Amino acid sequence: MRRAAGRRWYLWLTLFSIGGLVAPVVWILVSKRHAIPTGDAFIYHWQASLIADGSGWFINPYSYLLHHQVVQSASHPPFWTLVLAFADVIGLQSYLAQLLGACLIGAAAVFVTGLAAREAAGPRAGLIAAALAALYPNYWINYGLGLSETLVLLLVAAVILVSLQFWRRPSARLAALLGLLCALTALARSEQALLIIVVLVPLALALRGVAVRRRLAYAGVGVLVALVTLGPWVGFNLSRFSHPTYLSTDLGTTLATANCKSAYYGLFLGSDDFRCLDTITLAPGDESADDSQYRRVAVTYAKAHLTRLPVVLAARLGREFGFYKPIATLRRENHVNDRPITLSVIGLVAYYLLIIGAVCGAIKLRRRRVTIVPFVGILAELMIASMLTFGQTRYRVPGEVALVILTSVSIDSLVSRRSATATPSGGVDEGLAAHPGGTPSSAIVEVAKTSGDVTGG
Repeated sequence: MRRAAGRRWYLWLTLFSIGGLVAPVVWILVSKRHAIPTGDAFIYHWQASLIADGSGWFINPYSYLLHHQVVQSASHPPFWTLVLAFADVIGLQSYLAQLLGACLIGAAAVFVTGLAAREAAGPRAGLIAAALAALYPNYWINYGLGLSETLVLLLVAAVILVSLQFWRRPSARLAALLGLLCALTALARSEQALLIIVVLVPLALALRGVAVRRRLAYAGVGVLVALVTLGPWVGFNLSRFSHPTYLSTDLGTTLATANCKSAYYGLFLGSDDFRCLDTITLAPGDESADDSQYRRVAVTYAKAHLTRLPVVLAARLGREFGFYKPIATLRRENHVNDRPITLSVIGLVAYYLLIIGAVCGAIKLRRRRVTIVPFVGILAELMIASMLTFGQTRYRVPGEVALVILTSVSIDSLVSRRSATATPSGGVDEGLAAHPGGTPSSAIVEVAKTSGDVTGG
């Protein structure tokens, strides 16, 4: 009986994950059928293509395609490029094919989001989270942009899942797995390396009923695995550039575009302005030399305008979390990253609603003595990264995962309360779960009722 209920639960989770492909696939086929990659998407796509055809590992695609020169490049961490290179090798060579392939990664992200929510609050919460993730535009818009955020959705959901498992059942194996996932997320987007500091270490040190020495050991294991995972990419970069380079050479560009007059005083307050790069003179050298010069100019500008910095930091946070000029931010992202404005506005409204649900969900978990460290850590990472650079909707992707999971906890609690009111004995109203052929919502209730002991609900 329990095994059958568990199978039904996974079946519904799989159906929700697959169902979540409908909207992004239709959107991509209608709006992106003849699209060509631009900006960061161009770099990812062509760098992966050059790896796949043997032209070079992580080289500058502009230099190779325009001048047939092999120029070393680390403008982005490697994970998403390698995923696209694998797609190219197995036949998904066109940009459209790779966008559709990204939808499969998105479906996996929905699936793992459901698993994480189940670990947090039980099987019904897991299915609610999967349904929310499948419908939420701020999840699936990323599939059609050709950027690494789709992979980040999957990895952050996995980080939250393993964090909750580690909290409930501490072990060196789970500490190591958490360290591995944090490092892989950093290899998808470099600022996610902060997860090691704001999620892994605090979670290990906050474990209940575990001796201090063992907590330190778990933290050490996780950090060690993370460093070992990052090591090959860092070592590769240190061997091929003139200046020390670790995860990417893009930090300087980011800082320079975010620390200039128009980003401090103009229309782009709290955002970035690529025109600022035109005013910076670069000496001959590789990407790391350019990165170093950009960083130097950015730090110099910031130091010269310290009195303005509090306003700039507040604007960066406001843009990151959608409370300062949100529509203007979405319009700019539409121009820069081809992020659809109408869908983005719908996603923004949904985001505001999810914030309310997430706050309530965090309170519920806290009252149930379930850790909220991974959620607080993700919030801290977003705040730190945006204040150091600038605010942008797509950089908020890790937070979107947290919002969906925490909101599912709120909705699950609300459903439980209404069920308890309808059936004072604590049972589930049998009219809601009459037979397997009922509505999806009734099937969810039935599965939740019969599989709680199996899944920890």
